[in-house]
Amino acid sequence: MKLLQLCPLAFLMSAIIVFSACGGSPSRTGVDVAASAMPVRTARVVLRDLDETLVLTGNLRPRAQVEIVAEVAARLLRIEKDEGARVTKGDVLAVLDDTDYGLAGDRARAALAVAEANRAHAVVERERADNLLKTGGITDKDHLSAQVNLQVADAAFAQARAETAIAAEQQARCQVRAVFNGRIARRLVDPGAMLAVGTPIFTLVDDSVLEFRASVPSGDYAKVRVGAQVDVTVDSLPGFRAHGKMARVAPIVDERSRAFDVVVEVPGGKELVGGLFARATVDVARIAGAVVVPPAALIRDGSKPGEAQVFVVDGTKALRKTVALGTEAADAVQITHGLSEGDILILDPPVALASGTLVEVKR
Repeated sequence: MKLLQLCPLAFLMSAIIVFSACGGSPSRTGVDVAASAMPVRTARVVLRDLDETLVLTGNLRPRAQVEIVAEVAARLLRIEKDEGARVTKGDVLAVLDDTDYGLAGDRARAALAVAEANRAHAVVERERADNLLKTGGITDKDHLSAQVNLQVADAAFAQARAETAIAAEQQARCQVRAVFNGRIARRLVDPGAMLAVGTPIFTLVDDSVLEFRASVPSGDYAKVRVGAQVDVTVDSLPGFRAHGKMARVAPIVDERSRAFDVVVEVPGGKELVGGLFARATVDVARIAGAVVVPPAALIRDGSKPGEAQVFVVDGTKALRKTVALGTEAADAVQITHGLSEGDILILDPPVALASGTLVEVKR
């Protein structure tokens, strides 16, 4: 009977001893805590000089582009320079049939010879009339007639000389020449075609300097200045980079688009042709000692472009904070409020990460 009364008591005492050996209450070991922490990558907030830039997109165009047209009506005999050829101002690009204009020149020169002879005769007659007037051998009326005849002969001579010059100019226009140094972009007609005055023959471009044209939001008007250095890249030319400068800034903002146009001059090269899509990075300003973070640390909301969310590592926990944004570059974003140098931020925060979550920094 006594044995049965002691058994429950012994059982109770052994349970107390086991419970005490476990520390008095259930607990998680250090291994369990480490296993539950979320692994993250981090970066420190740093101070550095930050270049403020504008990234623009647009097309490259030749500095000058003109259509070379037929200045006289004639048949196209032959092409001297074809598409893609580089030409110098004055080079003959094509030759037109000048037969009719050559004959017109012969006729004009013959008329000039006649007019010159008539003028010489009128000069002699006027001199004879002057001498006769002194001796009384001619009337005033006849003397006046001799003077008028000379004036008419002078006018006819001037007209014939002008006609000769016109005929020579018309014949010379049968040789189609380049109006500036450049490259033939297109040939629009074939030999044998009958051309009217004004018929386009070639498209000639001056690609020694290309112009990059783009629209810029009106909010950046005060940041853009003529003479600023610009880096230009072309999507279709991997690895290509050209250095240009801001040449012109439109003095007006479009009321509907709320943007203004800029023109960047880019030195030409064998790789560049008009019509290429390009991107331009414009140097605007340099901010000294800016507080910057990697873009990967930011959680952004499109409705609030001036702020973002970040996770700061505080001991072993992640704390969510709101920060104010400033100037942005390709590899860094300025923080104007909310962070200090040396703060540790979580990069590419996982979707499941919340403020107060235990984190483990990956090495």
